[in-house]
Amino acid sequence: MHLVVGYGAGGGADHVARVVADSVSAPDSILLVENRPGAAGLVALQAVLHAPAQRPALLLGTVGSVSIAPLLSPQAADAARLHAVAVIASTPHVLLAGAAAPAAQPPAAELQAWLEQARRRPGQIGFASLGMHSSAHLVGELMCRQAGVRMAHIPYPGSARALTDLQGGHIALLVSTLQAALPLLRQNRVRALAVTGARRSPLAPDTPTFAEAGLAAMHQAAWYGVLAAPTVAAPRRDALALRLQAALQRPALRQRLTQDGAEPLGLIGPAAADYLAAQRESWRGAVALVGTRLG
Repeated sequence: MHLVVGYGAGGGADHVARVVADSVSAPDSILLVENRPGAAGLVALQAVLHAPAQRPALLLGTVGSVSIAPLLSPQAADAARLHAVAVIASTPHVLLAGAAAPAAQPPAAELQAWLEQARRRPGQIGFASLGMHSSAHLVGELMCRQAGVRMAHIPYPGSARALTDLQGGHIALLVSTLQAALPLLRQNRVRALAVTGARRSPLAPDTPTFAEAGLAAMHQAAWYGVLAAPTVAAPRRDALALRLQAALQRPALRQRLTQDGAEPLGLIGPAAADYLAAQRESWRGAVALVGTRLG
């Protein structure tokens, strides 16, 4: 069976897919990762939905392709036809600043200082994100709405160049996933000002949540899950879900995901479906709040 990834090799989604495939493959049942990048995950989604019955496929689902895209594009609405097999892991979003100069104040105070600048200079202070209509873009717009400020949005085609430009001082602020930013945070090459979530991330325990930093709580997470095409029979889905759940209980695999900035979840069956439904509604609310800013 193939596990289709809607993004290129080497990124966060690709890495999680390969960890998953390695963990559940057996000599008589190999899970092959197939990269089908394009159209923010839509190419991969359509490939899975139209896979022939004799070659059924799985999708490495992400927040962008499954939670957000169907809210913004009729072409992605078919994601509702997929069956949730397992939710593998999640990672919060993080607001980052460059670390060219030492921080003069704690993260929460620095965030409020940036927001005060944005109030005084509407549209002149900008935040970058990992792409137009990405989850990071939506989190940035939510932050602006809750703070009552207007900031320019600077979309990047992914995290690599955005993080490079943040380090180089070409942009001042970046909304990213914690998973993408963690290597640079560990090297003190960027600074984290706030994370989404109801609690601080154990991967960045010194970084306050947005609520702790003085804004309304934002619980929107980036997640990775395995979803099956309608052609995958229920017994086969259930068997795969149990294998994934067992794999995600292994300390070595959990440590591997954690080291890469993802928090293991290991939800299967109704728990996985409920999680994805809650995420969909959370992002639906975010889109409704900032829809006029999405451009």
